[in-house]
Amino acid sequence: MKKFFAVLTVVFVVALCACAFADEAKLKTVDDLKNQKLAAQRGTTGQYIAEDLLGDNKSLLLTTYEKYVDAVAALRQGKVRAIVMDEMPARRFLNEVEGLAIMEEVLSEESYAIGFRKGNTELVEAVNKALAELKADGTLDKILEKYYSTFLAGDSSSIKPEEIDFNKGAKGGTLVVGTEAGFAPYELKVGSGFIGIDIEMCALIAKKLDKELVIENMNFDALPMAVSTNKVDMICAGMTVTEERKENMDFSENYVNAKQIALVRADDYEK
Repeated sequence: MKKFFAVLTVVFVVALCACAFADEAKLKTVDDLKNQKLAAQRGTTGQYIAEDLLGDNKSLLLTTYEKYVDAVAALRQGKVRAIVMDEMPARRFLNEVEGLAIMEEVLSEESYAIGFRKGNTELVEAVNKALAELKADGTLDKILEKYYSTFLAGDSSSIKPEEIDFNKGAKGGTLVVGTEAGFAPYELKVGSGFIGIDIEMCALIAKKLDKELVIENMNFDALPMAVSTNKVDMICAGMTVTEERKENMDFSENYVNAKQIALVRADDYEK
C-alpha cells in the first residue's frame, strides 16, 4: 500500500509540474525576458545586457556561468528561460544541440577588437598595421567565411589545429595572446591545440610581427587583469569595445561586427 501511494504521489507531482509548464506563456518578444530567469557568460557584454533587461531583479533572476556550455545545460534543464549571448556561438549550439532556437529580435549590435594594456601604444600600432593589411588583401574576410560556413554547417572537425602556423621559433620572440577557448567559431580548444577566427587572425598578425604566437587560455572575466598585469601581451576573445572597458585598456581597430541575441528552448518560443 505504501508503495502504491508513493507511486501515486510521484505521478501526481510530475503531472502537476507538467501542467504548470504547459500553462506558462511562451516567450514571444524580448520584453517577455524582463521578468524571467536568464543566463549569461560571466564578464561578457551578454551579462551587462541581461542586467539591463532585468533591472532591479538582476540579483534574483540572473545566473552567470564561466562557460557557455554550462549555461546551455541550464537552459535545457529548465533552470533558466534564455541565455543572452553572441550570435555566432549561439548558432554553433543550434547545430550541436537539439531543441534550441534564437529569438528573432536582436538585443544589440557591437564590434569586436583586440585589447591591450593601457598605454602600450607601440604594440597597438603594430597590430593595427597588420590588421589593416589582412583586411585590405581580403585575408580576414576569407578567415571569417571559412569559420562561419564550416561551423554553421556543423563541419568544424574539418579544421585542424596543426594546420595553423604559429610561426614557432620566430626571431622576434613571442606574442602572448589571452583568450577563452570556448567561444566558437572565434576560439575553440581542440585536443591540445586551438582553432577559430581569432586564433588564425592572431597567428597571421604574429607572423607579420616576426613573432611566435603563444595562446594563454583562461576564463573570460580574468582576461582584462591578465593584460593589465602583463601576463599576456594582448587579449583576443570576441571582446566588445565598450566605454567602460576603454577606461582600463586600449583597443585595436575593430575586426568584426557582431550581435547579441537570446538563445531559448524551441518549445518555449512562439514567433
